[in-house]
Amino acid sequence: MIQNMRDLGGLPAGDGRKIRPGMLIRSAQLAQADAEDLEHVAAVIDLRTIREREEMPDRVHSCRYLPMPVFDEFKPGVSHEGEADRQRLPDMAVLYGILVRNYADSFRKILTAIMQHDFSEGAVLWHCTEGKDRCGITTALVLELLGVDRAVILEDYLKTNIVNRPKAAAIRAKVAEERGEEIAESVYRAYLADERYLRSAWEAMGDRFISEKLGIGEDAIAAFRSTVLE
Repeated sequence: MIQNMRDLGGLPAGDGRKIRPGMLIRSAQLAQADAEDLEHVAAVIDLRTIREREEMPDRVHSCRYLPMPVFDEFKPGVSHEGEADRQRLPDMAVLYGILVRNYADSFRKILTAIMQHDFSEGAVLWHCTEGKDRCGITTALVLELLGVDRAVILEDYLKTNIVNRPKAAAIRAKVAEERGEEIAESVYRAYLADERYLRSAWEAMGDRFISEKLGIGEDAIAAFRSTVLE
Protein backbone atom coordinates (compact mmCIF):
# COMPACT_ATOMS: atom_id res chain seq x y z
CA MET A 1 0.00 0.00 0.00
CA ILE A 2 1.24 3.49 -0.90
CA GLN A 3 0.49 6.41 1.43
CA ASN A 4 -0.49 9.90 0.29
CA MET A 5 -0.83 8.80 -3.32
CA ARG A 6 -2.92 10.76 -5.78
CA ASP A 7 -3.32 11.08 -9.52
CA LEU A 8 -3.25 14.70 -10.64
CA GLY A 9 -5.68 13.87 -13.42
CA GLY A 10 -8.70 16.13 -13.63
CA LEU A 11 -7.06 19.25 -12.23
CA PRO A 12 -7.90 22.27 -14.42
CA ALA A 13 -5.13 23.87 -16.46
CA GLY A 14 -5.02 27.54 -17.37
CA ASP A 15 -6.31 27.26 -20.94
CA GLY A 16 -9.56 25.44 -20.20
CA ARG A 17 -8.08 21.96 -20.54
CA LYS A 18 -7.55 19.43 -17.74
CA ILE A 19 -4.74 17.05 -16.81
CA ARG A 20 -5.32 13.61 -18.29
CA PRO A 21 -5.84 10.86 -15.69
CA GLY A 22 -3.14 8.21 -15.48
CA MET A 23 -0.27 10.51 -16.41
CA LEU A 24 1.11 12.31 -13.36
CA ILE A 25 1.11 10.76 -9.88
CA ARG A 26 2.56 11.96 -6.57
CA SER A 27 2.99 9.92 -3.41
CA ALA A 28 4.96 9.08 -0.28
CA GLN A 29 7.67 6.37 -0.22
CA LEU A 30 7.04 3.00 -1.87
CA ALA A 31 8.53 0.63 0.72
CA GLN A 32 5.15 -1.10 1.13
CA ALA A 33 3.99 -0.79 -2.49
CA ASP A 34 2.21 -3.78 -4.01
CA ALA A 35 2.42 -4.55 -7.71
CA GLU A 36 -1.25 -3.59 -8.05
CA ASP A 37 -0.50 -0.13 -6.63
CA LEU A 38 1.87 0.52 -9.55
CA GLU A 39 -0.07 -1.30 -12.24
CA HIS A 40 -0.33 1.74 -14.52
CA VAL A 41 2.99 3.37 -13.55
CA ALA A 42 5.94 3.10 -15.94
CA ALA A 43 8.58 5.17 -14.09
CA VAL A 44 9.26 6.08 -10.46
CA ILE A 45 11.31 9.16 -9.53
CA ASP A 46 12.68 8.90 -5.97
CA LEU A 47 13.50 12.33 -4.52
CA ARG A 48 15.02 11.03 -1.26
CA THR A 49 18.60 10.97 -0.01
CA ILE A 50 20.81 7.90 -0.39
CA ARG A 51 20.41 7.08 3.29
CA GLU A 52 16.61 7.38 3.17
CA ARG A 53 16.57 5.02 0.20
CA GLU A 54 18.80 2.55 2.06
CA GLU A 55 16.68 2.66 5.23
CA MET A 56 13.37 2.25 3.36
CA PRO A 57 14.02 0.86 -0.14
CA ASP A 58 11.29 1.36 -2.70
CA ARG A 59 9.43 -1.63 -4.07
CA VAL A 60 9.01 -0.58 -7.69
CA HIS A 61 8.22 -4.02 -9.15
CA SER A 62 8.42 -3.68 -12.95
CA CYS A 63 8.66 0.13 -13.04
CA ARG A 64 11.74 1.96 -14.27
CA TYR A 65 13.44 3.41 -11.17
CA LEU A 66 15.10 6.84 -11.24
CA PRO A 67 16.76 7.98 -7.99
CA MET A 68 16.94 11.77 -8.35
CA PRO A 69 17.57 13.28 -4.90
CA VAL A 70 16.79 16.95 -4.43
CA PHE A 71 19.76 16.93 -2.04
CA ASP A 72 21.87 14.12 -0.61
CA GLU A 73 22.56 15.18 2.95
CA PHE A 74 20.45 15.04 6.11
CA LYS A 75 18.16 18.08 6.33
CA PRO A 76 16.15 18.09 9.59
CA GLY A 77 12.49 18.64 8.89
CA VAL A 78 12.70 17.70 5.21
CA SER A 79 14.55 14.40 4.93
CA HIS A 80 13.48 11.53 7.17
CA GLU A 81 16.52 9.51 8.15
CA GLY A 82 16.37 7.55 11.38
CA GLU A 83 17.22 10.47 13.67
CA ALA A 84 14.80 12.92 12.07
CA ASP A 85 12.22 12.91 14.86
CA ARG A 86 14.62 13.20 17.79
CA GLN A 87 15.56 16.86 17.61
CA ARG A 88 13.97 20.27 17.44
CA LEU A 89 13.23 21.09 13.81
CA PRO A 90 13.57 24.45 12.07
CA ASP A 91 10.75 26.53 10.61
CA MET A 92 9.52 24.67 7.54
CA ALA A 93 8.62 27.90 5.75
CA VAL A 94 12.28 28.93 5.92
CA LEU A 95 13.36 25.52 4.66
CA TYR A 96 11.03 25.68 1.65
CA GLY A 97 12.64 28.95 0.61
CA ILE A 98 16.09 27.40 0.99
CA LEU A 99 15.09 24.40 -1.11
CA VAL A 100 14.02 26.40 -4.14
CA ARG A 101 16.94 28.84 -3.88
CA ASN A 102 19.70 26.30 -3.31
CA TYR A 103 18.55 23.28 -5.29
CA ALA A 104 17.22 24.73 -8.54
CA ASP A 105 19.56 22.45 -10.54
CA SER A 106 18.01 19.39 -8.91
CA PHE A 107 14.48 20.56 -9.63
CA ARG A 108 15.42 21.28 -13.25
CA LYS A 109 16.67 17.71 -13.70
CA ILE A 110 13.57 16.28 -12.02
CA LEU A 111 11.16 18.36 -14.08
CA THR A 112 13.04 17.50 -17.28
CA ALA A 113 12.71 13.79 -16.48
CA ILE A 114 8.97 14.20 -15.90
CA MET A 115 8.45 16.25 -19.05
CA GLN A 116 10.47 13.86 -21.24
CA HIS A 117 8.82 10.71 -19.89
CA ASP A 118 7.26 8.44 -22.51
CA PHE A 119 3.64 8.58 -21.40
CA SER A 120 2.65 5.93 -23.94
CA GLU A 121 4.25 3.44 -21.51
CA GLY A 122 2.21 4.59 -18.50
CA ALA A 123 2.31 7.21 -15.76
CA VAL A 124 5.31 8.79 -14.09
CA LEU A 125 5.25 8.85 -10.28
CA TRP A 126 7.49 10.99 -8.08
CA HIS A 127 7.82 10.82 -4.31
CA CYS A 128 9.86 11.66 -1.24
CA THR A 129 9.32 10.06 2.18
CA GLU A 130 6.05 11.68 3.27
CA GLY A 131 5.00 12.99 -0.15
CA LYS A 132 4.86 16.51 1.26
CA ASP A 133 7.96 18.71 0.97
CA ARG A 134 10.26 17.69 -1.88
CA CYS A 135 7.32 16.00 -3.56
CA GLY A 136 5.09 18.99 -2.78
CA ILE A 137 7.45 21.53 -4.34
CA THR A 138 8.04 19.30 -7.36
CA THR A 139 4.28 18.92 -7.81
CA ALA A 140 3.73 22.67 -7.48
CA LEU A 141 6.29 23.26 -10.23
CA VAL A 142 4.78 20.60 -12.50
CA LEU A 143 1.32 22.13 -12.06
CA GLU A 144 2.72 25.61 -12.66
CA LEU A 145 4.18 24.37 -15.97
CA LEU A 146 0.70 23.20 -16.91
CA GLY A 147 -0.89 26.55 -16.11
CA VAL A 148 -2.79 25.36 -13.05
CA ASP A 149 -3.93 28.22 -10.83
CA ARG A 150 -2.01 28.55 -7.57
CA ALA A 151 -5.20 28.28 -5.53
CA VAL A 152 -5.72 24.81 -7.05
CA ILE A 153 -2.06 23.92 -6.49
CA LEU A 154 -2.37 24.90 -2.83
CA GLU A 155 -5.57 22.87 -2.45
CA ASP A 156 -3.83 19.77 -3.78
CA TYR A 157 -0.80 20.37 -1.54
CA LEU A 158 -2.95 20.58 1.60
CA LYS A 159 -4.63 17.23 0.85
CA THR A 160 -1.53 15.64 2.39
CA ASN A 161 -2.96 16.50 5.80
CA ILE A 162 -5.81 14.02 5.32
CA VAL A 163 -3.18 11.29 5.68
CA ASN A 164 -0.52 13.03 7.74
CA ARG A 165 -2.49 14.75 10.50
CA PRO A 166 -3.31 11.53 12.42
CA LYS A 167 0.27 10.33 11.92
CA ALA A 168 1.66 13.69 13.07
CA ALA A 169 -0.48 13.61 16.22
CA ALA A 170 0.74 10.12 17.13
CA ILE A 171 4.38 11.08 16.57
CA ARG A 172 3.90 14.28 18.56
CA ALA A 173 2.62 12.34 21.59
CA LYS A 174 5.55 9.91 21.43
CA VAL A 175 8.18 12.63 21.05
CA ALA A 176 6.60 14.69 23.86
CA GLU A 177 7.12 11.79 26.26
CA GLU A 178 10.71 11.26 25.18
CA ARG A 179 11.98 14.76 24.35
CA GLY A 180 9.50 17.33 25.66
CA GLU A 181 6.76 19.53 24.28
CA GLU A 182 8.93 22.02 22.38
CA ILE A 183 10.60 19.40 20.22
CA ALA A 184 7.31 17.52 19.86
CA GLU A 185 5.55 20.60 18.51
CA SER A 186 8.28 21.28 15.94
CA VAL A 187 8.13 17.65 14.77
CA TYR A 188 4.32 17.83 14.58
CA ARG A 189 4.49 20.93 12.36
CA ALA A 190 7.10 19.30 10.13
CA TYR A 191 4.75 16.41 9.32
CA LEU A 192 1.93 18.72 8.22
CA ALA A 193 1.41 20.61 4.99
CA ASP A 194 0.89 24.29 5.71
CA GLU A 195 -0.12 27.08 3.33
CA ARG A 196 2.68 29.21 4.77
CA TYR A 197 5.32 26.72 3.63
CA LEU A 198 4.32 26.65 -0.02
CA ARG A 199 3.80 30.41 -0.14
CA SER A 200 7.34 30.82 1.17
CA ALA A 201 8.62 28.71 -1.73
CA TRP A 202 6.67 30.82 -4.21
CA GLU A 203 8.06 34.00 -2.69
CA ALA A 204 11.60 32.65 -3.00
CA MET A 205 10.96 31.68 -6.64
CA GLY A 206 10.02 35.19 -7.74
CA ASP A 207 8.31 35.86 -11.07
CA ARG A 208 10.52 34.03 -13.61
CA PHE A 209 11.82 31.00 -11.73
CA ILE A 210 10.86 28.44 -14.37
CA SER A 211 12.17 30.34 -17.38
CA GLU A 212 15.25 31.98 -15.88
CA LYS A 213 16.37 29.88 -12.90
CA LEU A 214 15.33 26.49 -14.30
CA GLY A 215 15.88 27.39 -17.96
CA ILE A 216 12.76 25.62 -19.21
CA GLY A 217 11.60 27.21 -22.47
CA GLU A 218 8.16 27.83 -23.91
CA ASP A 219 8.52 25.15 -26.60
CA ALA A 220 9.23 22.46 -24.02
CA ILE A 221 6.30 23.64 -21.90
CA ALA A 222 3.95 23.64 -24.91
CA ALA A 223 5.02 20.10 -25.85
CA PHE A 224 4.47 18.90 -22.29
CA ARG A 225 1.03 20.48 -22.18
CA SER A 226 0.00 18.92 -25.49
CA THR A 227 0.93 15.50 -24.10
CA VAL A 228 -0.69 15.53 -20.67
CA LEU A 229 -3.65 17.89 -21.09
CA GLU A 230 -7.00 17.14 -22.65
